[in-house]
Amino acid sequence: MALAGLAGLAACVSVLPEQPTPEAVFRFAQPSDQLPLPAILVVREPEASRLLAGRQVAVEGANSGLKVLRGVAWADRATRQFQVAMTDSFSGGAGYAMDDSAGISGDYELYWRVADFTLNGDTGTCKLRLTLLDGGSRTPLVQWSAQASSTAASSNAQARVRALAEAGDLCVAEAAQRVSSEVAALEADD
Repeated sequence: MALAGLAGLAACVSVLPEQPTPEAVFRFAQPSDQLPLPAILVVREPEASRLLAGRQVAVEGANSGLKVLRGVAWADRATRQFQVAMTDSFSGGAGYAMDDSAGISGDYELYWRVADFTLNGDTGTCKLRLTLLDGGSRTPLVQWSAQASSTAASSNAQARVRALAEAGDLCVAEAAQRVSSEVAALEADD
């Protein structure tokens, strides 16, 4: 009976197609500037469409449709990389930034959305929509947008993805600068 069970298990074969292994995997750079933060900030993982949120790299086609760039991938979900880059942008001051996985509340909360994170030709584009919330009441305090773009040094897929990653880095740096100044202004008003 045990032999029949083992034979049955050996006959089980996956019918799902194997996912191709990417030739190159990319991640965001470590933020170069460490910004002061005078309060505790909870950074939520940003929302995004399924295509922009995952490990795949989205490319805008000639007809404005989106497709996946084959052979390359992000090291982690794109939205998680945005969250880590934003959290790592802050150091110093009376406060700190943390992601929302700990379940701890802070003085402020960053809710945001990745509106665009795509390649169009050799240009990578990133657009973020951000809302700074009061940590206790979750009342929106400030809303703004950040955007950046970067052009690839060559037209091969890896150089194009590096340009998209750089656009993401620049976009997060711009947004983090604004977060730092907004939190400082709000704390000064208290």
